[in-house]
Order: sequence, then structure tokens, then C-alpha cells
Amino acid sequence: MHNVAIALIAAAGCCFCAAALLRWRQMGRVDAPQPRYLWPMWAGMALLTASLVLSLCDAREVDFSYSVLGVWAGVASLLFLSRYLAVPSRGVLVLPIGGMSLLVAMAELTGRRDHQLVAATSGHWITSVHALFMSLELAAMVIAGTAGGLYLIAARQLKSPSVRALRLPSLPLLERLTERSLVVATALLLGGLATGGAAMQMSRSISLAHPTIVLSLVTMIVLVATLALRSAQRISRGMVAAAAVAGMVLSALGAVSQLVLTHG
Repeated sequence: MHNVAIALIAAAGCCFCAAALLRWRQMGRVDAPQPRYLWPMWAGMALLTASLVLSLCDAREVDFSYSVLGVWAGVASLLFLSRYLAVPSRGVLVLPIGGMSLLVAMAELTGRRDHQLVAATSGHWITSVHALFMSLELAAMVIAGTAGGLYLIAARQLKSPSVRALRLPSLPLLERLTERSLVVATALLLGGLATGGAAMQMSRSISLAHPTIVLSLVTMIVLVATLALRSAQRISRGMVAAAAVAGMVLSALGAVSQLVLTHG
């Protein structure tokens, strides 16, 4: 069952990447019609949902389940938010989701963890709350990073005579989505770090030097610094967008590291 879940999320990642690339190519055509369907995107969502259901049925794979949950929440949120952005562009939004899905699948395949240790340290309610906080933080960072990346792309397209510039969401809309998602991600990460600190008191095997914990702390520093500097008008909108992309990468690496190495 676990191997099937890994295969499903990997297939979902391929579908999301294919949907984004197909839509990007279509947006570059002057006579591009309005998309009536994006079957790779919906196929990817179906495969990802199936992977989530199977992973939740396996109590030994807690970290994998919450990683898949974070990816699923991210793509579900993007599909919902795309209605408020620009419908023709929603196919491009799932490209980071595709990459994240493939990363989770590869990390789970290469990870070598002690399932008995994972099961022993994941039964307490505070551990479940911590994992839920981190899953939702991953989803929020995927939204922020996707919006930030699309902001950078749209700003670049506007500087050139590109047809795609007219088919991407407006810069003010992407800016607001990026900043608000960063605020939500910061709040969720704060909750994740707080509950993680409480969970650490129950296990002496957890080290602050673990890559997952280090990456989470670095992500928090990046988020807090970005929001503080933006509030003080010390950095540009483009820098906020770039920071959102960096935060998404850090969160993705943190999720991957917990699949490769047991941290609690």
C-alpha cells in the first residue's frame, strides 16, 4: 500500500508539471483559445487524493502522510484561489506542486527510517498537532512561493512584448496574495515550532541540529525578516516575491529532510 501511495504521488507530480507546461505553451500563442479542460491537472489532483487516502491508512508512515497532506492542501487551495486570480492561468500555478510531489516521492523512496521509532514517538497528541501545523505551513508556503514566482514572471513578461503578459494575473493581486500567504505561513510555522518544542520534551533523541529543525528555524527568520522589512518599506515588492520563493524552497527541503531522516 505504501509503495502504491508513493507511485501515485509521483504520477500526480508528473501530471501537474505537464499541465503547467502545456498551459505555458498555450499562453504564448496569439490565437490561443480559452482552455476548456486541463485534464492533466485534474488527473493529478485525483492521483494525489488517492495517495493521501492510502498514506493515511498506514499508521507507520506518519511523516509521509503529513507531507502528502501538505501538498494536497496546497494544490486544493491554489485551485480554489485560481478562481479569484485568472482562470486561464491556473494551469501554470501547479508547477511548484508538481515539483514538490516528485520530491516527496523521491525522498520517501530513498529514506531509510526506523518505523518502530517513528510509531513510538508519534502517538502523543502534541506530535499530531505539531505535524498538522507544519503540513498547513507547507501548504501556505507553496501558495506564497507560487504567487511570488508568478509575480516575478509576470513582471518580467510585462517588460517584453509577450502575449503571456496579458494572460497572467495582475501584479497587485499577486502581491497581495504573496504577502497574505506569508503572514499565514509565519503564524502556522510559529505554532509548529511551539508545539515541536513541547514535543521535544518527550523525546531525548531529538537534536536541534537536525536538518528539519534547522531549516524550520531558518525559514522563520526569512519570513519574519521579510515581513518586518516590508512593513518598514525597506524592500521592494520583487524582493518580497523572491523571499516567498526562497521560503517555499526551504519549507520543501524541510519536508523532504523529515522523510529521509527521522527527527522525532
